[in-house]
Amino acid sequence: MSTHNNVPLAIFLFVGAVSFNAVKDGISKLLSAEITPVTFLSIQYIFLMLILSIPISLYFGYKALTPPKIWLQLLRGASACLGIGLYYWSIGFIHIADAIAVVFVSPLIVTALSPWLLSERPLGLRRIIAIFVGFLGVIIILQPSFTGKTPGYLIALGSGVFISFFYILNRKLAPESPLICGAFHTALCASFFLLPLLFFFWSPISQAQLPYLSGFAICSAVGQVGMIAAFRLAAANIVSPFIYAQIIAATVVGYCLFGAIPNKITWVGIFIIVGAGVYIALREIKLQKNN
Repeated sequence: MSTHNNVPLAIFLFVGAVSFNAVKDGISKLLSAEITPVTFLSIQYIFLMLILSIPISLYFGYKALTPPKIWLQLLRGASACLGIGLYYWSIGFIHIADAIAVVFVSPLIVTALSPWLLSERPLGLRRIIAIFVGFLGVIIILQPSFTGKTPGYLIALGSGVFISFFYILNRKLAPESPLICGAFHTALCASFFLLPLLFFFWSPISQAQLPYLSGFAICSAVGQVGMIAAFRLAAANIVSPFIYAQIIAATVVGYCLFGAIPNKITWVGIFIIVGAGVYIALREIKLQKNN
């Protein structure tokens, strides 16, 4: 049960969580030439599954480990694998902040599809304009990439599409189980798809890589747990707009690890996407209050 009573702490935890995610992404880019996306995904989800299984079993009982509506759960797990796997693939080609900016097209896609796939309220003119403005930001980011980096941006765009379906399925399955159980079920179903792929795409891990991969797994788990804690302390529509802090964190990580900073045109696209996303989030809050 959610306890929406500490908004400042929730925002702090959420921004901290996305910052840990940015560090995790930096590690994955650092090892992208040596470790496959399937290996990264397997480490991320299997470690998360093991970590979350303990508190869920103690607090909710072992039955809570069994996912309800298994076909939708498997579809959510597959969407998570494809979305995040494509993201890990994309950052082998382009900067982390650029990839995240393109992936953040996903909230715009969710908003655009929500009246049909989630039976939510029809889109008003303001939200339709915000969606188009957000997509304009994506096009601005894609435009300078026609110099050889195009595959990385297009892969990131594909990641955003699959992550949007993951968000939609999250909304559909939200009433079925508590948030922490939903995160476990996603990790469990993702692992179901990933384990067979490991026979074909597993990367041999050297002793020198172990500290990096351990840090990757820990940052991934801390990021996920931080988000879960944030959503328990404040309403999702208040906390969610702060997801865009991940672009700032990714820029810092990218600069520290690779000396990379998005160019001016990319920053224009980032600000447009963030502006459109925040406007839609604030508009959702206002509409909920009016209702």
